[in-house]
Amino acid sequence: MFYHKSRGYGSFPRSSDRARTYSYLKHGLAGLFRFRFTDRLEDTLRVVTLAAMNNAYVEGTAANLGLCGQTIRNRLRQQDPSIFFQANKGLIGRMRSMGAFSRPVPLAIDTHDEMFYGDPASEGVVGTQRRRGASYAYRFATASVLTDGQRVTVAVVPLTTGPVVDHVRRLMEQVLSLGIGVKYALLDRGYYSADLIRYLQSAGIGFIIHVLAHTHLEAGQGRLYTSKSHRKRKGEQVTFRLATMIERDELYAFATNLGLAPKGIRSAFRKRWGIGTAYRMIRMFLPKTTSKAYRTRVLYFFTAVLLYNLWVFMNFRKGMRMRKGKGDEKHTIVEAVKLEVALFILAAAEARGDDG
Repeated sequence: MFYHKSRGYGSFPRSSDRARTYSYLKHGLAGLFRFRFTDRLEDTLRVVTLAAMNNAYVEGTAANLGLCGQTIRNRLRQQDPSIFFQANKGLIGRMRSMGAFSRPVPLAIDTHDEMFYGDPASEGVVGTQRRRGASYAYRFATASVLTDGQRVTVAVVPLTTGPVVDHVRRLMEQVLSLGIGVKYALLDRGYYSADLIRYLQSAGIGFIIHVLAHTHLEAGQGRLYTSKSHRKRKGEQVTFRLATMIERDELYAFATNLGLAPKGIRSAFRKRWGIGTAYRMIRMFLPKTTSKAYRTRVLYFFTAVLLYNLWVFMNFRKGMRMRKGKGDEKHTIVEAVKLEVALFILAAAEARGDDG
């Protein structure tokens, strides 16, 4: 367990101590950055890993390690965020070699906003629903799958403008390139569009999309329905199966191409609910920064996703060991405090350049 002053004790990290977790995550990030000189790579990894684990500012973390925050930030700005895809592909490949994703899996797609408090004209910033005192954000779309009780983020796309079908297509391309079979895609009501449904149908991808339930609909229906978008001509509308049901006096409606009964559709859609938890975990790994550079912001979010997936992989391996009878370690609150001290000592030692 670890202690966070605003959230108390949580479940990260699930390892014998934070010093080992730090080393594990730093090693996992090594493939994300490219530098000509190894000392630059090592300094950058130290700063980014500690900033991510502590949910702290990169600039302040660098200063605590006796490094120049602006120098670290400039180095990161030169990195190519697309390297993330290769690093994540390698991690997913390791999980597949251990038995994960051996069968087609449900795929949950959604968007995530990282609120922005600066100039709304900054590159990559979009308008959004007002939250936490801001109406603008950097937006990302993700695709997640469930394996061994853990949600793995297998695809990420930065968003600015454009129809939802565009980024869903890009997410699907990433997922399929990883060799992951998609059982069906789960999408919330913000994704309901004729163009998206037409794309999923033509690609042979199963889908369940939560749609707004109108009062004229009756529960228990599983009938064919043709869209009635005012922005589309008659020949541009799309026909799909509409499944409706009542749960706790509330009417639910779903656009789908699956043959399940309405209750089965509702049950399958519940698998999407873990997305909120996965996003909260990703944010716990997100380094903070004062930089307005869009490239840097994208790199930081990709870094957080990769660290989260490394954490999931760590738990996935532990689950494999437990099933093989090797057991697992459990920690008390006292031990959690000791782990915080261990991390502080490790950071101080690295700042001095100590070997041990």
